[in-house]
Parts: sequence; structure tokens; C-alpha cells
Amino acid sequence: MLKNRQRATRSRSVPYEEMGQGDQTVLFLHGLFSSPEHWRPIMEDLADQYRVVAPQLPIDSQPGRRQTGIQSISDLTDFVEEFFQQLDLRQVVLCGNSLGGLVAIDFCLRHPEKAEALVLAGSAGLDEYSLGGSKRPVATREYVHERTSEVLYNQEIVTDELVDGIHRDFSDRDYVRFVLRVARATRNRNVKNELSRLKLPTLIIWGHNDQITPPVVADEFHRGIENSQLFFLDKCGHAPNMEHPQQFSRLLQEFMMGTVRADEKRG
Repeated sequence: MLKNRQRATRSRSVPYEEMGQGDQTVLFLHGLFSSPEHWRPIMEDLADQYRVVAPQLPIDSQPGRRQTGIQSISDLTDFVEEFFQQLDLRQVVLCGNSLGGLVAIDFCLRHPEKAEALVLAGSAGLDEYSLGGSKRPVATREYVHERTSEVLYNQEIVTDELVDGIHRDFSDRDYVRFVLRVARATRNRNVKNELSRLKLPTLIIWGHNDQITPPVVADEFHRGIENSQLFFLDKCGHAPNMEHPQQFSRLLQEFMMGTVRADEKRG
């Protein structure tokens, strides 16, 4: 059963979700407008064999986020390191989508001894097309719906609940300023010249219809990370874990068992 928990760190209480009791641990890192909840179907699939954990990164719409929140990607990596210490995690498979992928890369570069393998899905860190640009987005519901529709290929996922939640967050001026700051920090952290330092097994799962980090970005990650495997998912945008959780879960399990099928590779 999936457990919703809180872990008190030195400076904050960290919500996180956890299930499974396996010897190996998979740590899931979400993107800017996402949450641990979006990893739930995959976590449930893996829980029979692995311990799976997904923390809430400190990029959600909490009051005062603009004053106390993230200034750089390094700050998010510090957060993950602190979370490691609090849960007494030793070595994990890091799996990140979008901004979470960039944080996972940054963590692996800083702490290679703590990463058993790396999984990237629509990862930031190279070229990324910003949804909002450098100016404050106009916080209308229509704007939010349009931008969300660009992120996801499957428009059935673009529900009223999802759009209303993001629109509500965008109505908070402090949070919008914070989001723009995190977006700038993301664009400023380019890892192209550091990918060759990643020596660990890496699985790259990418949406064939990703408009935010297009397939050419996946190809560049694949070329830059020596020990990597690349898979594209058809009819899929920027969040493969949300749009095709069953395929994502199967590829991840096969990757961890060393049985991923080469004939499915594309790229």
C-alpha cells in the first residue's frame, strides 16, 4: 500500500510517498508543475520487487516560496542529498522527468557513488522550449489550458481538475515569480559538456511528440552518455510517466533486470 509520509529535514517538513520493501530503491523526481502523485502508477507496478520513493520537491506553490525557495539547480540537488540522509538511503536508481531529470543528473555528477543507475524522461539540461518565456505568464484559465495542452499529447489527461489546479497556483503572484526564477535556473544549468562524466547505466524514455524537449534532445543525451539506451514512445508528449505509465514501467523493470529488448530501441 502506498504510504503518504512527512519527513522533517533541517529546514522543512518534506512530504513524500513510499511503498515496497525490495533491496533496491528507486527514487522518483517530478517536474516543475508535477508532483509525486504523477509517479503513482509506476510506483505501484514496481513495489512488488523494489522500494520506491517519491519526495515532493520544494517547487510547489507554498506560501512565501518566492522569499525562501530555490535559487539554483544546485539548491534542489542539496535538497535531494538531505532527503537521502534523512531516509538513510545509500545507493538508488534515480528517475527524473523534466526538471526532475536535470536534478537527477546534477545529483549523479556530484555523488556518483550514490547512484546505481539513471532514468531520464523529457529531461531538462540541454535545449528546452519554455512555455512561459522570460515574462510573467498571463494567469488566465485559457492560457493555462493552452500551455498544458502543449505539454501532453493525450488531451484526455488535460482535465478540468488539472487545469484548475495550475490556474489557481498561477493566481499567486509570488509563486509565478518563483516559477520564473526556477525556469531561469533550469535554462542556466546546461549539462552538455558534463554528460561524458556519467558512467552509470542510463535509460532514456522520451515522448515522440514532445514539444518542450523534442526528440533531438533525447538523441543528444543518448550520444553524450556513453552507457545509455534510448526509447521513444509514440503518441506521447513531455511526460511519458503520465501518458504511458504501463510502457514506462515495463521498460524500467526490464532495464533494472538487464533484459530490455534491443529490437524496441529507436534513436
